[in-house]
Amino acid sequence: MFCHPRAVRIFHVVAVCLLFPVMSAHAAPNLPPSVIDEGGLFFPGEQPGTVTPAPLVKTEIDAAVSGPVVRYMLRHTFVNMGDEWSEAIYTYPLPTDSAVDHLRMTVGDRTITGRIEEKAEARRQYKAAKSSGQRASLVEQQRPNIFTTSLANIAPGENITVEIGFQETLTMRDGRFRLRMPLVVGPRYIPGAPVEGFHSTGWSKPTTAVADAHRITPPVRGEAEVPGNPVTLTIDLEAGFPLAALESPSHDIVINKEADGHARISLKNSVPADRDFTLVWQARAGTAPAAGLFTETVNGARYALLMLNPPADTATAAGTPPRDVVFVVDTSGSMHGASMDQAKAALRLALDRLQPDDGFRIVRFSDTLSDFRPSAVRVSAENIGAAKSFVSGLEAEGGTEIVAALGHALRRSRTKGRLTQVVLLTDGAVGNEKALFETIGRYLGGARLFTVGIGSAPNGYLMTRAARAGRGTFTYIETPDEVAGQMSELLVMLERPALTDVSLNWQGDAIGNEVWPNPVPDLYMGEPVQVLAKLAPGTSAIDIAGRIAGTVWQTRVPIQQGQNRPGIAALWARQKIKGLEAPYLNAEERDTVRSEIVKTALAFGLVSRHTSLVAIDTEKARPEAATLASAEVPTNMPDGWSHAHVFGGAETRPPRAPDRALQKTRTFDATDPMLRHALAGSGGKLANLPQTATPAPLALLIGLILAVIGWWSRRWARMAT
Repeated sequence: MFCHPRAVRIFHVVAVCLLFPVMSAHAAPNLPPSVIDEGGLFFPGEQPGTVTPAPLVKTEIDAAVSGPVVRYMLRHTFVNMGDEWSEAIYTYPLPTDSAVDHLRMTVGDRTITGRIEEKAEARRQYKAAKSSGQRASLVEQQRPNIFTTSLANIAPGENITVEIGFQETLTMRDGRFRLRMPLVVGPRYIPGAPVEGFHSTGWSKPTTAVADAHRITPPVRGEAEVPGNPVTLTIDLEAGFPLAALESPSHDIVINKEADGHARISLKNSVPADRDFTLVWQARAGTAPAAGLFTETVNGARYALLMLNPPADTATAAGTPPRDVVFVVDTSGSMHGASMDQAKAALRLALDRLQPDDGFRIVRFSDTLSDFRPSAVRVSAENIGAAKSFVSGLEAEGGTEIVAALGHALRRSRTKGRLTQVVLLTDGAVGNEKALFETIGRYLGGARLFTVGIGSAPNGYLMTRAARAGRGTFTYIETPDEVAGQMSELLVMLERPALTDVSLNWQGDAIGNEVWPNPVPDLYMGEPVQVLAKLAPGTSAIDIAGRIAGTVWQTRVPIQQGQNRPGIAALWARQKIKGLEAPYLNAEERDTVRSEIVKTALAFGLVSRHTSLVAIDTEKARPEAATLASAEVPTNMPDGWSHAHVFGGAETRPPRAPDRALQKTRTFDATDPMLRHALAGSGGKLANLPQTATPAPLALLIGLILAVIGWWSRRWARMAT
C-alpha cells in the first residue's frame, strides 16, 4: 500500500476542518442537534459552529392601589444559562406615562441603588462599567410605554434581579376604574427604507421613517416555541369606596376581600408575558366619588391631583347634534384572528346604534386602503345592510399604513353644521407614532377622534395620545366578551354632549400655580376632569367651570379637603414632561424645551426620553481574560397574533425578524451530557431553542476517523521510503 504525501496532507486538512467547530466550542457552548427544541433559546455564537444561550428572564409585579393612584414594583430576574459571561438586553412595556423613579440591582447579598442621569451620560457610565467588568444595569425609555433594561456582566449560572419602581394615575368612566398592566411589546410595523450599514440588535434596522426602529423591535419567539418570560402579579387594592364588582377580563385571578373596599388580588398561576393584564372594579350604587382631591408636600412645595366627575343630570335635553361618523378599521396582519373578529363585532354594534339623521363612512386599511362608499351615506336599512356585508368580507393581511388611512379619513370634505366623529379601531402596532400625531394636528379641524384598542396587546401610547390629540376618548376591548359592553359605553358617549371650554380658577394667593395638562381638554360625560398642579402657598380652592350643550356648569373644591397621597409630586412632574414633549416635536427653540424636560426629570428622579436610570456595582466581577457575550431576551408573540400574518408575505409584511428568532424547532434528548453541561446552573429549566446548532458529534466522529487514517497513512509512507 502506498499513499502519496499530498494525499496524507489532504487527510489532515479535512480532519482539522471537521474538528475545528468542536474545538471552537470552548468559546461558547456548541450543542448537539438534539438540544434544538421547544425548551430553550440559543443564538449563533461569535465563531462558526458555536451558539450562545440567551439569558432568561422572569417577572414579578407588586401593585398598591390607593384611590386613583397605583404604585408598582416590578422585578426582572435574569438567568445566565451559558458558560460565558453575559450581557442581557430586555425590551418590555409599561403603562403609558408611568413615572419611573426607582432602580435597584441585587446580586447575591449585594444591593446597588440606581441614580438618574442624562441619557448620554448614563449610557457612557454603563458602557465603561461593562468594559471594566463591573456589574451594571441601565433603564432607558424608548417610548412613553416601551422601556429597555440592559444588564452587564452576568456570571455563568448566575441570577441577577433588577427592580424598577413606578406609578400612574387611573382613570374612571361611569363609576368604573380600570387598571391595565401591559406585559408584551407586540411586533411593530416599521415603514420607510432601511438605513444601510447599521448593525441592528432588533429584528428591524432603523428606517427613514422610524430612526429608532432597532430599539422597539426585540427578537420574537418562533411560532413553534413555547411562550416564555413567566409573570406573577399581586395587587393590594384600597378603592376608597364599597365595591359592587371586581374582576379581570384578561386572566384568572384569586380575590381575597379583607374589608369593604379593600382586597388583595393575585394571578391564579404564573403566566407567560403574552397579553396585557387588566383589572376592573366598580363602586356600589350611590357610593362612587363625585370628586377627589389628593395632595403631597415635597421639599416645601405642595402638589395636587384633582379628579372631578360632572353629574350626568347637568346635560340638557338638546340631544345629539347632527353628525357624520367615520369608522376607520385596521385590517393589517397583526389583526388576524380574534382581533379581526372583535373589530367586526364592534363595527356591527356601532352600525346598529346609528340614528336616522346620522351619516356614516367606513375606511378599511392595511398597506392599502379602500372605502365602503366614496362619501358619507345616510342611515337606511339598505345602506346598513350593505355596510354589514362590507364588514363581513374584511380580512386581515399586510402592513399597517395607519398615517395614510387616518389622513384620508380626516381630509374628506365635511358638511357644514354637522359634527364629524372618527372612530379608529386598531391594535396600533406601528413604530411611527409621531407621524400619526402630526397628521391629526394637521387635518383634525373641528372633528373628534375616538380610538378603540383591539386585541391582547394594543399600543397604549398611540391610542391614548391620538385620542387626546383628537379631543376624544380611548376605549380598550380585550376579549370577545367585552365587545358589547365596551362598545355600548363608547357609543353612548358619542351621543352625549361634551364638556367643553373647561377652565380652572384658583382662589387665594395663587400666583405661581403650574397646572398640567394645560389647557384642560374637552371631556365626555362619565369621564372625570383630571389635572395635576403645583400649588402656590396661598391657594385655598379651585373653581372649575365648563359648558355642556351650551349650558354653563361650575363647582368649587376647597384645597383643605385634599387627602394625603405619596407620589403626587412625581406624577405632576411626569405630566409636565408629557406636556413639554408635545411642543418639543415642532418647537423652534428645541434646546430650551429639552433643557426644561431634563431639569424636571433630574429634579424628580424620573426616566424620560432624555434621562435614564443607571446602577453600577463598585466591585469588579468579570476577570480580565473572560469574554462578554451580548444578547437580547426574546419576547413572546402576543396571544392571538399569527406569525404568518405578521411576518409572512414579503410584499405586505413588516421587516422580518432574524431567522434565529423564528426558525422551526425539533425534539431533544434531555439526558444528553452535552446538554446538561451547557445548562449547568439554570436549575434544569429551558427556554426556547431556534435551530442554530451544528451536527458537532458527527463532525467529531468523522474528523477522528480521518485523523487516524491520516496518521496511519503517514506512517506507512515513511516505512515505504
